[in-house]
Amino acid sequence: MARKRSTYGQGSIYQRKGWWWCSYSVDGVRCRESCETLDRDAALAYLQRKQGKLASGELLTPDRVRVRDLLALVLEDYDVRGVAQAYISSLKVKSILNPKLGDIRAAKLSTSQVQDYIRDRLKTVKHGTVNREMALLHRAYQLGFQHDPPLVGRVPHFPKLPEGEPRKGFLKAELYRKLLLELPEELRLLFVIAYHVGLRRGALLRIKWAQVDLDTACIWMQGKRANRKPEPVAVPIYGDMAKFLAIQPRESDYLFARGSRPIKNFRESWMQACLRASVPNLLFHDLRRTAVQNLRRAGVAETVIMKITGHRTRSVFERYNINRSERHTRGRTDG
Repeated sequence: MARKRSTYGQGSIYQRKGWWWCSYSVDGVRCRESCETLDRDAALAYLQRKQGKLASGELLTPDRVRVRDLLALVLEDYDVRGVAQAYISSLKVKSILNPKLGDIRAAKLSTSQVQDYIRDRLKTVKHGTVNREMALLHRAYQLGFQHDPPLVGRVPHFPKLPEGEPRKGFLKAELYRKLLLELPEELRLLFVIAYHVGLRRGALLRIKWAQVDLDTACIWMQGKRANRKPEPVAVPIYGDMAKFLAIQPRESDYLFARGSRPIKNFRESWMQACLRASVPNLLFHDLRRTAVQNLRRAGVAETVIMKITGHRTRSVFERYNINRSERHTRGRTDG
């Protein structure tokens, strides 16, 4: 059995299989760590140095930890593991969570503060968005609790709000033609490619002419794989894509540009065109759902479609693969 050697009021040292460990309390949280030595005097010196750093504020202790410190752990964790949502998560943390909750002491975050945050966010966003933000906070506290030494003494409960059914909107062929004519010329190729292959808005706007290979009829995109090197994805050029690529001006290195400058925002132009085409509720993101159908009809394998659209899990892909999901549901009902 390990023997404890106490230094009253300053923590204690004890042995585990010959190695010395130290134990001390910070803001009510018991911390234990190895002194990495077999010598008792060296272990005492290690404990004294630790106490000195705590007293001087050199170490981040539970009484000094803010919510923003825990959220920083999440972003670091996502970056190290190559999580696909790392960029979106960083935007949520920097622009939403840190300004509203970042300065609160992590150990003092209360249920009422979380509820106030949720009520305030629900004025402008939907339940699903709030749930993603609560998930970030929960992960932040988990990492803080697992930290050595722990930065928080517990992981509080973050509620999960009920979410509505996923959107099922898609664009029919006749409305595709109508909307195409209503869009400004500079946005037509962007719309055509989104309709055919369903790339995300951000990925589309980053495409450069160097990635377009008309000889092999594909656009080379850089895929993402967690904890591995990115692998290139060949996005097929089919349907109307080749025709509109042929007439697209080449005044910029970027495929989609206004003159020499890459397009960054087209929200207003999109909304006005949708109104004129009698599809006022159509979101640009709905084209991803339409593209899944178009790719399947073109004979592209589902595993390849998932690589093109960036769906990393089957469950999320099935939410976009409406025809198949509804057909399966009808089959089970009819049977």
